[in-house]
Amino acid sequence: MIGNLKIRMMKAIKIAFFALACLLLTANLGMAITPEKQKIEKEKSMLLNKIRKSVTKIDFVDFIEVGKSEVIVLRCIVNENNRVVVSKVIGFDEELKQAVRKAMDKKIITASSGLVGEELALQFKFAMQ
Repeated sequence: MIGNLKIRMMKAIKIAFFALACLLLTANLGMAITPEKQKIEKEKSMLLNKIRKSVTKIDFVDFIEVGKSEVIVLRCIVNENNRVVVSKVIGFDEELKQAVRKAMDKKIITASSGLVGEELALQFKFAMQ
């Protein structure tokens, strides 16, 4: 009798562990990163680097005093023509904001069609030592 009870308990424990494993597996499948998502994230990262390079080439010496710094937040969107356009420039120095906007308007940065409608935001700190 005790032997049968042990066998039943072991079977019940095995079934419970199997059910738990199946539950965890299905939960992870829903959160899995697909190759398509990985590709889009990689493209987004490359696009952010292109934008960062464009903005860091700005000659900001005329806009900031020595010993001061300015933080600019640049928000861009990929339009239907796959081109990155500035949607908003946030900061306190109007001249520096205009310089950033002008630099981005001159630079043509294109993205893949998978990123159309994607909004990108970058923060830049301009400082004079």
